[in-house]
Amino acid sequence: MSTACTPIFLKKKELTVCEAYESFYENDTPIPTHSLAGLLRLYILQENSFQFKGENYLQTHGTAMRTKVAVSFANIFMSAVETEIINKSKTKPLEWKRYIDDVFSLWDTKRQEIGQFILEANRHHPIITFTAEISDKEANFLDTTIFKGEKFHKDSIFDIRTHFKPTEKFQSTHYTSCHAPGVKKGFIKGEVLRLLRINSSQTKFEESICSFKSNLRVRGYPDYPVNKVLAEVKFTNRGSALEQNPKRVQSRLMPFVTQYNPSVPNLKNILMSKWHLIENQPC
Repeated sequence: MSTACTPIFLKKKELTVCEAYESFYENDTPIPTHSLAGLLRLYILQENSFQFKGENYLQTHGTAMRTKVAVSFANIFMSAVETEIINKSKTKPLEWKRYIDDVFSLWDTKRQEIGQFILEANRHHPIITFTAEISDKEANFLDTTIFKGEKFHKDSIFDIRTHFKPTEKFQSTHYTSCHAPGVKKGFIKGEVLRLLRINSSQTKFEESICSFKSNLRVRGYPDYPVNKVLAEVKFTNRGSALEQNPKRVQSRLMPFVTQYNPSVPNLKNILMSKWHLIENQPC
């Protein structure tokens, strides 16, 4: 049985999370709500102390960094904040999608009214502020640029392409670094698949691939292994790349972990060739 959040003892941000907690579990919470509130204060809100240049500090605002629960806490609190802002505003967005602290929104109104919405939003909370990039042609959201391309004029569908921040230095792992070949191949394959998913037109995809190959050359990657991986990814396969694959239920495996060194023989091949001996060993 849960214990209800009491506004007298809880600050608004703690109260918001506690209410969401009780709503999610339909008031049948795994632990009492007041215990959750106490843990939040202890773990990320009030008791986070740190040292800098020999001086001791105690956190007074925000959440403790690099803690798993901080992101969930911020998401729940921001969900409540944005809901309150949108509900009380006369001008409402057609779409409002947020990921952590980045928002993508579509509006069917005048730019002046959007500016007034942002002004009112920044008055809602003493330390939460919104900044906006407003355009009637394109907008950046995370690592994508959403823009009006050929599809928009024909079918009213937005196109997307890769977006890099001005501070991006493309400092990928150097080819001569001490990493297993599979790690380097996996990095290239993963990035190419990301570019495939992000770019909705073949032209933009091929442009992104050319830039990616140039950046890899700067980092010492030879053309042959790069081209071999690129040949496995075609723009015609974009539809299947966008599909969400169901998670596979894997049987419990015992991992064998060791430090990689290029001078050490291929341990996987050695172990697999002698696997019949390993299986016969007593547990």
